[in-house]
Amino acid sequence: MTRQQNYQIDYEYENTTDDIIELWFSEPRDNSTQKNISLQANMDPKEITKHEYVNNIWYFELHPKEKLEINIRYFGSKKEIGHLEPISEDERNFFLRSTELIPVNKQLQEDAQRIVGDTETDIDKAKKIYRYVVDNYKYTTKFNERGIFHFQNRKKGDCGEFGALYCSLCRALGIPVRMLYGTWSLKKFSPHAWCEIYIEGQGWIPVDPSTGRLKFFYHPLLNLSVSIYYGVFSNKDRYFGEQEGKRFAFSIEPERLLTPAYQENPDYTNNAIKQCFAKREMAWGYELLNGKAPFLQPIYVRIHDQISKTPYKLLFGYWKGKPLQPVENSTYKLKLISYNIAFVLIYISIFNEFFIKNEWLLKSLPLTFSFLILLGSVLSIIRKEGNMIIYVLAVVFLFSFLGYFERV
Repeated sequence: MTRQQNYQIDYEYENTTDDIIELWFSEPRDNSTQKNISLQANMDPKEITKHEYVNNIWYFELHPKEKLEINIRYFGSKKEIGHLEPISEDERNFFLRSTELIPVNKQLQEDAQRIVGDTETDIDKAKKIYRYVVDNYKYTTKFNERGIFHFQNRKKGDCGEFGALYCSLCRALGIPVRMLYGTWSLKKFSPHAWCEIYIEGQGWIPVDPSTGRLKFFYHPLLNLSVSIYYGVFSNKDRYFGEQEGKRFAFSIEPERLLTPAYQENPDYTNNAIKQCFAKREMAWGYELLNGKAPFLQPIYVRIHDQISKTPYKLLFGYWKGKPLQPVENSTYKLKLISYNIAFVLIYISIFNEFFIKNEWLLKSLPLTFSFLILLGSVLSIIRKEGNMIIYVLAVVFLFSFLGYFERV
């Protein structure tokens, strides 16, 4: 029985330059947490390159002012029980290979073996590596170079760095693993990256070490934010083996070979956005990483025009997601509105407390933001998107709200 689609992602890319833009789009694939995918595009690709183990790639040429629009619908779940999906020996070897961004060498093999010790099964080894990465590395988006060796030295990085190191350590032990590049499905333009390991008899299993790192005592404000906006699990240990079912993978694996062949364009301006991958700097949208696109999320482009500034929309496009069920969509929007207005009112209340000292505001603002935070917290709990901070907020503002009427 085919399950009904429960999420929609609308992707669009507009050529705002005065020349043609070449665009390679990653066609999403089914996996253990996303099924029944349907895509509708407003134009046909000029060429499609198929691949057995990773995503097919659609090639487009967009003329100035031309816009590509792709509607994606799918069924998202935490983890499909019994999703075995056996793999061939060739596929196993493909997801054990060493690459520029997911390297495997003797040192990494020694590191991985030291981490797992005398652990015997692949699932237990993969879990020990997960615990090691989560416990020893910090999450940040502020760094100037990508690559797992640089990540190992500085001990902090973003979701892509967490995932790449996890993949390298698993592959060093002979455990097939792949990187996924995608998005949270509940919010506009919210890129994310995570992993899947392959275990005999269990199939592909989601593992997200960067979200697993976002514990209450490490990142209280960020933990609150991702709970409100993305509905992440309160118990982050669950990110070994499942995910919240509110995300979508655009593509599998970094370093994709593009067809038709990508002709690098060295004539870019100094304002081009550059990334440093494993000590190799490249201009995104103009160059490749050793002849390959670093990753597709969900696209890689070739810009021909000489432009003074390269905005992110020109490099990645834009997307927004939403639940398809009316109740799910409306409760999510109401939750966000409640929290956002409440936090604004809290700032106004603090400002009023110290500077304006308006008596009416002193009385009305606490009542209003207490009610809104209480409403948002209750909706979070009903939607199973709460965590410790949200539970504490719900209790604190419940007493604050009730206390106001007692004082009156």
